[in-house]
Amino acid sequence: MKLPVHLLHRLRWLHVPAGLLITLLQRTPALKVAAGLGEFAVRSPVAQLLKSAVTLASLGALHARAGATTFTVRQGTTEIIQVSTITNTAVRNPATGAVGVSLTPVAFTYTGTPSLPQSYRVTGQLPPGLSYTPPASLGTVLAGIGGSVSITGTPTQGGTFTIQVQGFGIGGNGQPEPITFTISGGAATIPTFTAQPEGQTVLAGGTVTLSATATGSPAPAYQWRRNGSAIDGATGSSLVLPNVQLAEAGDYTVVATNSAGSVTSAVATLTVVAPGATARLTNLSVRTAMAASQTLIMGFTLQGGSKTILLRAVGPGLGQFGVGGVMADPRLALFKDATQLDANDNWGGGSALSNAFASVGAFGLPPASLDAALLRAMDGGQTAQVTGAGAGVVLVEAYDVGAGATPRLVNVSARNRVGTGDDILIAGFTVSGSGAMPLLIRAVGPKLTAFGVGDVLVDPKLEIYNGAGVKVTENDNWASALAATFGSVGAFALDTGSRDAALLTSLTPGSYTAQVSGIGGGTGEALVEIYEVK
Repeated sequence: MKLPVHLLHRLRWLHVPAGLLITLLQRTPALKVAAGLGEFAVRSPVAQLLKSAVTLASLGALHARAGATTFTVRQGTTEIIQVSTITNTAVRNPATGAVGVSLTPVAFTYTGTPSLPQSYRVTGQLPPGLSYTPPASLGTVLAGIGGSVSITGTPTQGGTFTIQVQGFGIGGNGQPEPITFTISGGAATIPTFTAQPEGQTVLAGGTVTLSATATGSPAPAYQWRRNGSAIDGATGSSLVLPNVQLAEAGDYTVVATNSAGSVTSAVATLTVVAPGATARLTNLSVRTAMAASQTLIMGFTLQGGSKTILLRAVGPGLGQFGVGGVMADPRLALFKDATQLDANDNWGGGSALSNAFASVGAFGLPPASLDAALLRAMDGGQTAQVTGAGAGVVLVEAYDVGAGATPRLVNVSARNRVGTGDDILIAGFTVSGSGAMPLLIRAVGPKLTAFGVGDVLVDPKLEIYNGAGVKVTENDNWASALAATFGSVGAFALDTGSRDAALLTSLTPGSYTAQVSGIGGGTGEALVEIYEVK
């Protein structure tokens, strides 16, 4: 239908879309009559009705006075809600999903509107784990392509949840429409940590990241603590500490909480080392009861050049301390790879060795004793092997005789058979200098089979004690988060999920022991290792 020129002139004055009016005229007989009344008709009561109808049609974009507007919700390809805003008839079905299963996407929009909605006001609670696309901000979601919004994600909590959505268009608003979600399964379960935070050592001014992961239904919230006190704003699964200062050292934990309860993570000790710290390893000693055919192996690695090392294998010399059943005549040999570099059977009472004993604080030996000792400049990695003609108790020691932190020992280790009671494997070591020293300490049993070692300790437990006999830390089965640290210090890899033990700690100068025993009284060959961690 073609409009008269004078009516088109009036429409321009009213700023009314001509196409919309044509639609109204085609649908409303009374308005068709009024349209032919000319200038008088425009000023008549009927004309006022015409103006009102046109205005409502342009402003009520989402109500569609000019057509059938429908609010629709689809889950995947299935239409689950269809609500006509003209007749107010509705067919409503809930969106469905299951805890732990990715939700078939839910999308909602309006159809049949002269203009698409630009945004939606959203209220109510989505099932935890779901979110809007585009994202919601302050209760508003901007409409996507075609005026639609999608809801996706993986539900983490079962139950029934309802949201309200209300569309906003260029000239009008839709009515609030409810959407219900029915999520099956997912009874509330208390959180469980699947990844624990690990202790770290950092130089002052560095950055530390502590991380943990907990599962549970509903998904847990996190709160980090330092020395038992909550840290403001630390509510994520990771805690980042930039520009760390000495005062931030301490024991860190994270609490995971949901409606089923709370659980606290393992303690991660953070050690902050000042610029200028000189802490270093200076001594390793192992005391054990050896069989006649047994060989005790001690390994050590120096970094930064050559340094003098004192090695001792003491049997008879232990008698002065009331130790019985000692090895009568231990023998000491020094190897680099498979090449023997040096050896000693009886130390001989020489002054060079006697002076070296005194300089490192080692107890003296009778000049004519059958104990063994070596004093030698060494570099790189080497091993000392101790054997004896008969069985007995023996103490094997390695001392850094030189001064300064460079060159220095960066790794010491000992391999021997682990028994029970007093016959577990005990390695003593000393940290000297100033500041704290980060150390990786391992007790390896199962992995030794890969190197041809038989009768290994199948489930070693590692415990660290200070000089006062107080337990500092311990580990049974190593955490996979340490794998990167193994590589950084040059330690061989451990099999994922193995029962070998390992821990990362930081120790201040003093004397310590690493004690290796078997879970359930197990026995067998084990290797204890201590690495400097940079």
